[in-house]
Amino acid sequence: MTIDSKLAALFDQARQTFDRDVFLAGIMRRIDRERRRSILVWSCMGLVLVAACALLAVPVTTAASMASELLPVSLVDIETEWLRLLLAPINSVAAAIAVGVIAIRKFFGRISS
Repeated sequence: MTIDSKLAALFDQARQTFDRDVFLAGIMRRIDRERRRSILVWSCMGLVLVAACALLAVPVTTAASMASELLPVSLVDIETEWLRLLLAPINSVAAAIAVGVIAIRKFFGRISS
């Protein structure tokens, strides 16, 4: 079969009568099937998410309360009151974490550019 005969066969298929109602019914059936499938998947994912939230609620709140107690802790004990108050914003676990995050962002920013 040459290219011209294949092309002629395609044109012959195009000349056949086309039943629009059957075609439209098939398309609508496929759309409904996909819609039901997506609703089922999203429902299952929602149930899993709700179950995960219910199971992780206590550990997450415990971790948040532990972090809120740990973040203001001083890294170095300073005996002078005015110096301790002056260095309080940078002499804490939170400041060390913030400096670490900034350093990591700058490092990855230089690598990616």
